[in-house]
Amino acid sequence: ANPEHMEMKQNLEYYQMMAGVKESDFADLEARPHMTEFRLGVRFYSEEQPAAAVLHLEKALQEYFVADTECRALCEGPYDYEGYNYLEYNADLFQAMTDHYMQVLSCKQGCVTELASQPGREKPLEDFLPSHFNYLQFAYYNNGNYEKAIECTKTYLLFFPNDEVMNQNLAYYTAVLGEDLARPIEPRKEIQAYRQRSLMEKELLFFSYDVFGIPFVDPDTWTPEEVIPKRLREKQKVERETAARISEEIGNLMKEIETLVEEKAKESAEMSKFIREGGPLVYEGASVTMNSKSLNGSQRVVVDGVLSAEECRELQRLTNAAASAGDGYRGKTSPHTPSETFYGVTVLKALKLGQEGKVPLQSAHLYYNVTEKVRHMMESYFRLEVPLHFSYSHLVCRTAIDEKQEGRSDNSHEVHVDNCILNAEALVCVKEPPAYTFRDYRYRAGKHLTPLPGQQEGLGGCPLGSV
Repeated sequence: ANPEHMEMKQNLEYYQMMAGVKESDFADLEARPHMTEFRLGVRFYSEEQPAAAVLHLEKALQEYFVADTECRALCEGPYDYEGYNYLEYNADLFQAMTDHYMQVLSCKQGCVTELASQPGREKPLEDFLPSHFNYLQFAYYNNGNYEKAIECTKTYLLFFPNDEVMNQNLAYYTAVLGEDLARPIEPRKEIQAYRQRSLMEKELLFFSYDVFGIPFVDPDTWTPEEVIPKRLREKQKVERETAARISEEIGNLMKEIETLVEEKAKESAEMSKFIREGGPLVYEGASVTMNSKSLNGSQRVVVDGVLSAEECRELQRLTNAAASAGDGYRGKTSPHTPSETFYGVTVLKALKLGQEGKVPLQSAHLYYNVTEKVRHMMESYFRLEVPLHFSYSHLVCRTAIDEKQEGRSDNSHEVHVDNCILNAEALVCVKEPPAYTFRDYRYRAGKHLTPLPGQQEGLGGCPLGSV
């Protein structure tokens, strides 16, 4: 359902790297029998095992029609008004019957897409049903079964009668088997019936699109042109030409935007050379321990003495009282390692709890004041001419999960970046969702403390971060 979900992909990769985990431990709970058999058939086909390929591809066809029957049956339901449209729906009996019947037919045609879809792919497999016979005709040929090879070839040609390669294959199989034996072999009857039924449904749907304006998107590429009304064909041709023109214009616009972005990035890089790093830290007790040069970058600094030990302990007590598991991590209680639970609290939440008397108001004020302190410090140190503004502040504590500590070798908190997706091999960090959040500066403060009840030594640090 979400093939491009970056966080879930990373989770899967993490689980695959865990000790003792085998590929067989991963099971697709939504796998469909026809798709499983099809994949196996294609795999054996690729491995040049025609007998096994035939077995699984034929099984895939059987399961396909079982799934198709079920899918079509589920379309036979009440009219779907799409939300609250029923409040404005006004039709006489015949129009209501037409709308309902066309919706049912459109749903049944949609089963083609439904059955060709698989997890991890954005788009369904194109020409899924005909492709079975493309694989089968060659697998049967490699198995020496020319009768079946001809049958599957003729079946495929029902969908694509002008396919040059398949017609050449048919001519070759016919020559090998003999004209007299090849001529009586017919395409599979169930496929002929399937195609005929599908074409009749398409004719009705295209007619309703042309006459009543009820939209229909054909899921198949093999539909003969004559099935589509002439007026609708001309309309679709104009729409395709318009879409192509718009796509070209968008492409040109994107190129212009990319050029502007590159120029802007170049300007920013040139401007960074003139940033006057090394201003005063403003607050007593704070000292620079590492600067941009030692951190191998620009506009980077490590400052010690920002918080006293007592202030850090007070913030830790605030976290124990106010933080909730998974806060700031989309509800994931163990976002970085399954061995620890992460708790977080924002400035706003802390202040609200302080006003309600649920946490000491003094602690909430300290949290806020610390973020302000660092903001002023950064403005002064980097000698900025414009003020900084916060977009997000987060106080986080991580706590070891007792039953998940034995034999662990993972890092408590992986080295990571928050505002881009790191490609270590290419040495680039791409600023794009889901990671990208625009920010100019980011700070993180942390201190190792003696653990409070419920935390373990060395695993109870509380980092404070703002951007």
